[in-house]
Amino acid sequence: MTERQAREQGLWVRTSVVSLASSTRGWIHGPGGEGFVKLVEDADRGVLIGATSAGPAGGEVLYGLNVAVHAEVPVARLQHMIYTYPTFHRTIETALGALR
Repeated sequence: MTERQAREQGLWVRTSVVSLASSTRGWIHGPGGEGFVKLVEDADRGVLIGATSAGPAGGEVLYGLNVAVHAEVPVARLQHMIYTYPTFHRTIETALGALR
């Protein structure tokens, strides 16, 4: 679900957008490492309801987020996972911490 769709359904959402280039893996990747991860959380239930990933390995990053959305994994649980370093997946950890 997009942020707009969630708001149109009357949900209270928190969102975050984090640049892939700001991650260690983005820095290692160098030119062409641009992109982002955006998360949409249903703040009342504390679960992700949407996510977008664009950039190198965007589909692979999105896969894990897709599982989290469909399984309704609590954001608190996702925040305590160990994200492999240095991968683009590590950007998810930063995006979870930036939910506002």
